[in-house]
Amino acid sequence: MSKDVEAYPSKLFFVSMLTRDIDLRDAVLDLLDNCIDGVLRQLSRENLESDKPYSGYYARINASPNGFSIKDNCGGIPKEIARSSAFRLGRPDLERDKDIPTVGMYGIGMKRSLFKMGKHSFVISQHDNSAYTVEIPPDWLTDDTDWKLDISDIPDRFDEDGTEIIVNLLYPSISSQFDAGRHSFLDDLYQDISFFFALIIAKGFIVYLNDKVVVPVPLGILAPKDVETSDIKPYLYKAVINEVHVSLAVGFYRELARDSEIEDENQIPRKSDNAGWTIICNDRVILHRDKSKKTGWGIRNVPQFHTQFIAISGIVIFRSENSLNLPVNTTKRGLDTSSEIYWHVLEHMMTGMKKFTDFTNHWKGREEETTKWFKQMDTVDTVKFLDELPEIRWVSVPHSAGTEHRNTVTLPRPPENNRKRRISFLRDRQEVELMALYFFSDPKADTAAIGNRCFDLALEQMEAEA
Repeated sequence: MSKDVEAYPSKLFFVSMLTRDIDLRDAVLDLLDNCIDGVLRQLSRENLESDKPYSGYYARINASPNGFSIKDNCGGIPKEIARSSAFRLGRPDLERDKDIPTVGMYGIGMKRSLFKMGKHSFVISQHDNSAYTVEIPPDWLTDDTDWKLDISDIPDRFDEDGTEIIVNLLYPSISSQFDAGRHSFLDDLYQDISFFFALIIAKGFIVYLNDKVVVPVPLGILAPKDVETSDIKPYLYKAVINEVHVSLAVGFYRELARDSEIEDENQIPRKSDNAGWTIICNDRVILHRDKSKKTGWGIRNVPQFHTQFIAISGIVIFRSENSLNLPVNTTKRGLDTSSEIYWHVLEHMMTGMKKFTDFTNHWKGREEETTKWFKQMDTVDTVKFLDELPEIRWVSVPHSAGTEHRNTVTLPRPPENNRKRRISFLRDRQEVELMALYFFSDPKADTAAIGNRCFDLALEQMEAEA
């Protein structure tokens, strides 16, 4: 039988489809992920369990309209891996890295990122003091007959083993986004790194973006000194499901919102930034402070997110040495919404979240009465809190065969015989500020205090006339 029918792919088509569904942000962050994976391949299990396992490692990102580069000291790519698989468009061996907690799965991240940015790339790597360079020239991208790349030995060029990736001949749309004078992309990228790599940076890794050190966004929650006896405590859940270790905490990160905060539309976007769910897979944040149906808001008996709930925050941590079991998509920056394990854990996210939305609703209009409980709590790092939980009373989740546990949380409710009634109404802002000046000599005085003062004066006048 003659094999005369050509069935190999069009390289240009393959590359264009590979990059179509990834944006520039994810392309850069994918390369940063690869740096972290390099560290993980060097660390022992004991190192990973320390407080600062990434200490001493760094990545330097430089981006301008003229080119892009990222350089690290994370161990480099072994030359035999570069020859056999690192530059293939897809990982031929899914068993590689099966024993390290990475999020890489398919072996397309580095190539997809390079193809997204420009037409001419160099990968220079040094491993075990052996250095080499691989060039991806512009004509390679359009030549369907040549799927191989040249690898050349070079003198050692790094003080420490690591990798440097350089992309030249940037596409115009990419070049313009790297122009800080014309576009906000680099500022947004800084924020993205501070979000998505918050935990890794907190554990010692240093990221430079155009020579500026990225500072991680804190992930905090209010926790009592005694989790067992406190009136308000986070809802906690832990499990081992399909080789994935799951930890979950949801509760308050601040006191309940007062009416003045909820009604001030100019302040709410800033004040609600810390609310919502953060999802972490193998130390990478893949979803940051989400307030959508993805994390249970507005599903069944859980209300949609509202500024009334700006005090509620939750975190879920998935850890596994088999990254294929994690609920993360190919960009590594979003949920795999078809993941069975995520939908299972989502039920517990909603169970916990409902306790705190109910508490918020029960105490609506009486928030000041809850202050005593919040004063008994301190802000703690949520990840450390989950990792270092004291011995608490865990309850086995029904039908879980002992692999899932949660704590019991019963939050206080107002007394049934409460005689107070809530009064709420809207008035023109200028009129409210005028009343604030009249009563308190401050146009920004608390609106609840203004309303109380008006009511008290009306009541005094009625009693005087009686």
